[in-house]
Amino acid sequence: MTSRRLVRPTALLCIISSSLLVAGAGRADDAKWDPTSTKVPETIEELKAQQALVKKVVAKCSPATVGVIIGAGAGSGVIVSADGLVMTAAHVSGEPGKKCLLVLPDGTRIKGETLGTNDRKDSGMIKIVEDDPTKLPQGGKWPHVSLGKSSDLKKGQWVVSLGHPGGFKTGRTPVARLGQVQGTARDLLRTNCTLVGGDSGGPLFDLNGNVVGIHSRISLSLDANIHVPTDSFKAEWDQLVSGEQIGRPTPTYLGVTFDKEATTARLEEVYDDSPAAKAGLKAGDVLTKFEDAKVATPEDVRALLKKRKPGEKVRLTVRRGDETLTLEVTLGKRT
Repeated sequence: MTSRRLVRPTALLCIISSSLLVAGAGRADDAKWDPTSTKVPETIEELKAQQALVKKVVAKCSPATVGVIIGAGAGSGVIVSADGLVMTAAHVSGEPGKKCLLVLPDGTRIKGETLGTNDRKDSGMIKIVEDDPTKLPQGGKWPHVSLGKSSDLKKGQWVVSLGHPGGFKTGRTPVARLGQVQGTARDLLRTNCTLVGGDSGGPLFDLNGNVVGIHSRISLSLDANIHVPTDSFKAEWDQLVSGEQIGRPTPTYLGVTFDKEATTARLEEVYDDSPAAKAGLKAGDVLTKFEDAKVATPEDVRALLKKRKPGEKVRLTVRRGDETLTLEVTLGKRT
């Protein structure tokens, strides 16, 4: 069902600008529009100057704007480093360590793997892990864009949204939409750029062509949308790249069950291919020390595990019959 709606001046400007973009109006070398301006173009000359700058941004940034396919879901993302780091939304990338596909604007599908997230802010990262030499870029560098300083944005400043609304479509380049900043806060940025499903995770650019936000929450009105500011990504960059789920406890995984009838930390089962099995632990072993801390019950072991992170190595002392053994375990991550 469709309904008639009044077209506001800003929306009309975006429609006119889009028409000029298609028609090729405004030469890039004639552009004199201030990239940080908050004013609305008042003349055809100003509109052409602004549009010329927008065309530059779209041409510069489209090659790095990718589609993201994870399972049956589709979203967007943007490559921000030559070695293939991709910024997206946490609700697009999901859990760390998942395989995914990234679709370049020419339709080439390359392999990726999800990294860290901050679910509260909705920030997520993906890493390109493509190993097919026919798909690797010349010179070994992926097309990428620079990060801007989102805290410098002003209310009313013009920005460009790129993404793949409805998911990547063959033959269609990333879709560009012009809008203005409506408000800023520490961990969110609001604009009136029109967004729909599939745009989530895509980039928001200032008119210098720098990423200033990632599309996060799309409103019912389509033009009052929330983005994750790039400054939020920068503040947690190392954690996101390392695969951490910021703000969410990541239970470490030992891979054992304890004998509920025993009065000690006696192992009832050691799971195949678990960290415990790889370290040589066996059913019937009794844990007596975790590093230098004595343990007497399964609760003691669990409490100490909670203080550790996946990937850490710990020494476990066990009693096996008449023997006392010290084994080194590399802790895993529960999935």
